[in-house]
Amino acid sequence: MFGFLSILLASFTQGITGFGFALIAVPLLSFFIPELKDITPIIVIYSLLTNIILLYKLRHSIAFKKIILMIIFAMISTPLGTFLLLYINVKILKIMVGIVIFINALAMFNDFKIKIQNEKISYGLVGILSGILNGSAGLSGPPIVLFLTNQNVSKDVFRANLSFFGFITNIFTIILFAFEGIINQSILNFTIIYFPALIIGVLFGIKASSKINELKFRKLTIYLILALGLYTVAVSIIK
Repeated sequence: MFGFLSILLASFTQGITGFGFALIAVPLLSFFIPELKDITPIIVIYSLLTNIILLYKLRHSIAFKKIILMIIFAMISTPLGTFLLLYINVKILKIMVGIVIFINALAMFNDFKIKIQNEKISYGLVGILSGILNGSAGLSGPPIVLFLTNQNVSKDVFRANLSFFGFITNIFTIILFAFEGIINQSILNFTIIYFPALIIGVLFGIKASSKINELKFRKLTIYLILALGLYTVAVSIIK
């Protein structure tokens, strides 16, 4: 029952905002799945499924030209992040990233924005940063979430772009996990058992999002970013 509620809450959050599934699911699932190596593939598979549902609902809101640029640069720079992994302390990096995320979210909460002159170049730079963090610390999402929030894009474009980015990276990760044998029968059994919770949660999240105005959506997003920053710091310190 607890597993069902964990996936339900995480997918509901993802359905509303377009992100946050792992933020909710990882700490909850860790109560009864002790190994992170078993939780991670579950999160990736469920994230792919939620992103597919969101993409279908929001397919007309995707800003393809912008998000494709971000994805390309992220994929190019991910190996660089993996290379840096050999020379940096990932724990310290994650703590620093978490603090930066938290400070930026506080600034956004007080309506502070960075004025960006060339948005196309910025999408490329955010993609590079996202790829580096993905390869070195497994944190590809925060730069994109912060950037899209700063740009005040509409909630549907925000969710659609995040879902498309997540869809591509989820597929890449699942293929990698499959080759490495990380996805096994027990992982697949878990995802099948709690699949109904995922569907119910994400569909209700999508429905709830349609009733939230842009201002409330922005505040909800910033609260989640604050939580993401704190969670990143806390997990990095504990491990």
